[in-house]
Amino acid sequence: MARIRIKDNNKIPQAIKTIEKINRKKVKVGYFTGDFYDGNGELTVKGLAAVHEFGVQIQVTPKMRSFLHHKGLHLKDSTTHITIPERSFVRTGADQSRFAVVQKTEELIRDAITGNISIELLYEMIGEEMRAEIREHAIDLQNPANHPWTIENKGSSNPLVATGNMIGAMEVEVK
Repeated sequence: MARIRIKDNNKIPQAIKTIEKINRKKVKVGYFTGDFYDGNGELTVKGLAAVHEFGVQIQVTPKMRSFLHHKGLHLKDSTTHITIPERSFVRTGADQSRFAVVQKTEELIRDAITGNISIELLYEMIGEEMRAEIREHAIDLQNPANHPWTIENKGSSNPLVATGNMIGAMEVEVK
């Protein structure tokens, strides 16, 4: 009696293991490293991003009132706070870019499952896509507009772009 050998080249178990590994990873986009203030008490890029993302009310001190007066912004005596409005660019940008990020993920997931790209690279590429979309949203954001005094002193009406440092410092973190 002849023996029959069956060879199975089925890669489904390997694909399932890869999918399980993919599901254990996460990617985040935002500002993760450093503090909100530097050693001199000045806002860092991370701090500035938080101010714009969530808004802030700043109490007007006599020193601030004098400084702003010297710079040409004359506050009323009744003004006790300056409000920087919320300009959520990270959260809103992420929400608005979901479709593009899902599309990018669908393009790349097959490559990760078949081993053509690493899981780490998959997540880095997804994160980079998200970061690019958020950056574009931040650059395009126009509302709420800057105060006319800010526009005059900054030289630009774009609320989130002066030097590009804040938007450029956005990080991608894969865990």
